[in-house]
Amino acid sequence: MLRRRKPISVLSGLPIIAGAVLAAPVFSDHAGAEPKRVMSLNLCTDQLALALAGPDELVSVSFLAREPSMSPEHEKARAINVNHGRAEEVFLADPDLVVTGTFSLHNTTQLLKKLGFRVEEFGFNQQLDAIPEDIRRMGELLHRQDKAQTLAAKVEKELAAAKSQACGPAPSMLIYDQNGVSPGAGTLAHSVIEAAGFRNLAAELGVNGVAPFPLEAVVAARPDVIITSSATGNAPTLGAMVPRHPALQALSETLVGDFIPDGTLSCASHATVDAVRALSDLRRKLAPCSAQESGQ
Repeated sequence: MLRRRKPISVLSGLPIIAGAVLAAPVFSDHAGAEPKRVMSLNLCTDQLALALAGPDELVSVSFLAREPSMSPEHEKARAINVNHGRAEEVFLADPDLVVTGTFSLHNTTQLLKKLGFRVEEFGFNQQLDAIPEDIRRMGELLHRQDKAQTLAAKVEKELAAAKSQACGPAPSMLIYDQNGVSPGAGTLAHSVIEAAGFRNLAAELGVNGVAPFPLEAVVAARPDVIITSSATGNAPTLGAMVPRHPALQALSETLVGDFIPDGTLSCASHATVDAVRALSDLRRKLAPCSAQESGQ
């Protein structure tokens, strides 16, 4: 049942969206009450909500949630309506809770707040240690605290295990993506690389954030591992061929491949642990610890 609304025309300074007369929601429930209709407008909040929401609680997720190359929870997302982050879509879905990111859809978020929708924003987290906190917060919002606590504790346990297994000199690694860009310092990928016991070559050579990394520099540096994406998408481009350049394949002492599951570096979530685990396994195969180093 739709909540009682008052016409938007009586609200000063608020626009009419797409020519429609919209109404501002009047919430009768307390802000902390258990939500019955939750809508996510952001890929990263999609992942948390899809993992924790109860049956039929999540009424819409972003269209990116169905993209296998970006969303580890894409299978679950196929059963849920999608949105493109437009305010009109929120009005039609009539959620009692909207979750989104602080760096996306800023105008939509502000408009929804002015109209009285309950909107909860999550920061653009690039650190592994903050993942459990985000999981627990989403659990609080959805009133799924027990489920969130179990998932957060699992993440903490796996991250601690990965860090404890690191030993000896760290091999060098470079993530080389479409158009020859690499994630350096301050990125989620950097946090994952270090947690798995590798050195991020891009960060060592001065890359901050995600930036172009010349093919010649890759060849000259000769990293121990180069990670390329296995996903080509439905619209292949010349830029997608850069990480598959023959010069990289000619580096005889460099491992080149898609060593991490698709989408696990798109957002800092429980799924990011899968990337840490995959690289930790690769690290042990590439440079096994001695019995003394491993504590055996």
